[in-house]
Amino acid sequence: MVVKQNRGRKRYILFTHDSDVSRNQINNFFNMHLKELKGKIKSKLVKYNSNNGIIRVDHKLSQDAREIMNRNGREMGIKTIRTSGTLKGLE
Repeated sequence: MVVKQNRGRKRYILFTHDSDVSRNQINNFFNMHLKELKGKIKSKLVKYNSNNGIIRVDHKLSQDAREIMNRNGREMGIKTIRTSGTLKGLE
């Protein structure tokens, strides 16, 4: 297995949220709270629908990102469910 030193490895975090929260509000939340996590891979909202979403983060920062999401996301009802190395693993 080749380690992706230049690109970095990624993890996908599946989370649920309140149905009245928009995609822009979720993006603003991640930009505000996850910007202090400095990794090779920037956090990015990959999928979003009315009940849940998937965000991509650096593999070394996935546990920290989950803690921030669970702690600071209460006002939007954000709760993490599962972390995977592939999108297919979450679906």
